[in-house]
Amino acid sequence: MKKWVAVASITGVSALVLAGCGTQNAGASANNTSQTGAASQAVKTITVLTNRTDMQANGMLKKYAQAFEKTHPGITVKWQTFVDNSTVQAQMNGGTYPDVMLILPNITPNELPQFFVPLDTLGLDNKIYFKDFQSYGGHVYGIPTFGDVNGIVYNKAAFKKAGITSPPTTLNAFYADCAKLKKHGIIPIALNYTDKWPLANWTDTLPNVIAGNPNYLNTMVQSKAPFTPNSPMGRALNIVDTIVKNGWAEPDWKNTNWANSKTLEAQGKVAMMYLGQWAIPQIVSAGTTSSNVGFFPFPATNQGKPLAIMTPDWELAVNKHSKNIPAAEELVKWMVLDSGYPNYAGGLPPVKGMKSNVPQIQQLYAQAKVVQGVPSTTALTQLENTSQIDINGGGAVQTVLNAPNFTSALQQLNQQWENAASLSGQ
Repeated sequence: MKKWVAVASITGVSALVLAGCGTQNAGASANNTSQTGAASQAVKTITVLTNRTDMQANGMLKKYAQAFEKTHPGITVKWQTFVDNSTVQAQMNGGTYPDVMLILPNITPNELPQFFVPLDTLGLDNKIYFKDFQSYGGHVYGIPTFGDVNGIVYNKAAFKKAGITSPPTTLNAFYADCAKLKKHGIIPIALNYTDKWPLANWTDTLPNVIAGNPNYLNTMVQSKAPFTPNSPMGRALNIVDTIVKNGWAEPDWKNTNWANSKTLEAQGKVAMMYLGQWAIPQIVSAGTTSSNVGFFPFPATNQGKPLAIMTPDWELAVNKHSKNIPAAEELVKWMVLDSGYPNYAGGLPPVKGMKSNVPQIQQLYAQAKVVQGVPSTTALTQLENTSQIDINGGGAVQTVLNAPNFTSALQQLNQQWENAASLSGQ
């Protein structure tokens, strides 16, 4: 999950929406990177960080390494995978981290130059969307792997079995559908609690949707108590709390994970998950057909057209302490332009003119008001770090679900937030 806050501006969204329609062969691109010319040099090994443990297991990371090495002789790629951000944070704190990084969500914009090199020389600035998400001082430090839009990924056969003829468009209808699914022996929605990161959408996305103000998270720094029951954040947390209290999540929800849930959804034993469109091809590959998987915007309120926010997924960066910076930069450029990874991952290609191969994205576009995101402010990230409230990684949801009661959980979060604001002078 990523650190961002969106702003309600449709400028630039239309082009990306259009680019998100249609199909593209993996690896195809009108912009081919040149070979690095490293063949005349000694072999260089670069370590590349990725969160895709599944691609390590199925051999895709090895295939990507081989494809890159074939066109960039003299460079060897070594992948490093992770599940928990804390393991990578420990590396960074120790001063030794991979040559090519995924920028962690707790890094503030002013800290980017401390860890990474500017990537302006790659010539990608005018070719990609979201280039300003990881920038500081007029320099770009992170290049997006692909774009995301979050919503409910659902099994159509499960809906049909429960007598649901169309996706819900209001929160009350969503709750009613959850009750119908449970009555028919289907788990309404999987939370994937133990992985933690799937919980992040409930706090880093849903509050913006509820507020009807995609800049809402940034405005939280102006409040000493943003976790009140009637605030957008409080209402978002109340929705996930309501799901658990009504038995609409997994029966053993504290011992569930994404790897298992995608198979259960493919089988129709789980009906829904609140994730990005990237999850669709993974659910399909877990044992169902693409035509059986649908995608609709989260109906977070009972009024108006649901909102959907378009943002970048993880951003690639180059370690400023790397001994092989040019080779690392070539890998970043290749991954974005030539690898075909955005479509493999089910993402919205970050390169202008490339098209998504996820047909379900069109269903969500038809049902939602789509807006493009912008980065969160330094002030917000610092407050989250100081308060130790994990809005962006799912930890805040775990805190609420594990609390004795919902009211006391919000009170505790407000106290942590107020203490952090006082320490930072806000």
